Amino acid sequence: MKRFAVIGLGLLGRTVARELAKHADFEVIAVDVDHDLVQAIADEVTLAVRLDSTNRDALMKQGIDTVDAALVAIGENFQAAVLTTSILKGFGIEPVISRATTKEEEKILKLVKADDVVLVEEIVAKRLAQQLTSPSLVDMVELSHGVSLARVEVPKEMWGKTLASLKFRQRYELNVVAVIKPECEDRPRAATEMPGPEDTLEEGDVLLVDGPDEAIERLAELAGG
Repeated sequence: MKRFAVIGLGLLGRTVARELAKHADFEVIAVDVDHDLVQAIADEVTLAVRLDSTNRDALMKQGIDTVDAALVAIGENFQAAVLTTSILKGFGIEPVISRATTKEEEKILKLVKADDVVLVEEIVAKRLAQQLTSPSLVDMVELSHGVSLARVEVPKEMWGKTLASLKFRQRYELNVVAVIKPECEDRPRAATEMPGPEDTLEEGDVLLVDGPDEAIERLAELAGG
């Protein structure tokens, strides 16, 4: 059983806590100083508690010093985010992921040993730019620096062709992880399929691919062309 702490129950914290709590083998401790936010999520997580996360003893009383991972999603009080991150790292928790709104905040959080820092506004901005410039790029998630997992509509020139005939990996420098088939008369719901080399790509299909960001952008441009 893995145990997680989510500290700060704004939109980011609430969303992460709820997604983690969907897993039967995860325990989730949700923390905030706002009573209403704590009560709003109490029925969805293992434990929801109102406390000051800069109070080391209060965190220990709730067992937060022994969790497997923690998210510090405090949005309005950056000083509290820094102190909380530092305390959690002092407990030996790894990873501790912290929220920042600016590059300056990111630098400070890394100074107190945050394992990773999420620049929420930057992520939203990048996704918005992707939607505006590459409408065929359905979604994109960074896996590591310069490498992402993305959903891209199948370009028209690929309709009716197989992955083998396209020599997809060699030509496009991407791995096809799955093919998402749309709803139709024979398929009442969208279906995700593991592709074989002889499977035919069709109009309306979406490719789930991973590889270099530049290769994903080229494929998205081709799909939108």
